[in-house]
Amino acid sequence: MNMKESVISVFTNWKNFKGRACRSEFWYFVLASALLGLVVGIIEVTSGMVDIGKGGSGILSNILNLLLFVPSLSVTSRRLQDYGYSGWWQLSYLTIIGIFVVLIWCMLPAKEDENDWGRNPLL
Repeated sequence: MNMKESVISVFTNWKNFKGRACRSEFWYFVLASALLGLVVGIIEVTSGMVDIGKGGSGILSNILNLLLFVPSLSVTSRRLQDYGYSGWWQLSYLTIIGIFVVLIWCMLPAKEDENDWGRNPLL
């Protein structure tokens, strides 16, 4: 799966919290989101919408974050389910250590051919 396919897949499955997502789908979406955020940030700074010295974020960044919030939760949930954990583990973000635990789980390959959330998407 390339970056274009993964972004299309994430946005077509934005409300699907069931099933599984392969590592390439997840990480290409994360990369595309980061690159888009960088471009939007550069646009805001160069147009004067955001003052670097004062910090904060501009309106375009806030809109982008709102647009990506639910699809990001969805693809992370499906990625965790691919590894064999419930998407509810994202609630561990509320603790600092939980962020790193979920990040590591998203890096690991799928455990088996089929689990509680369906068949491996790569097969």
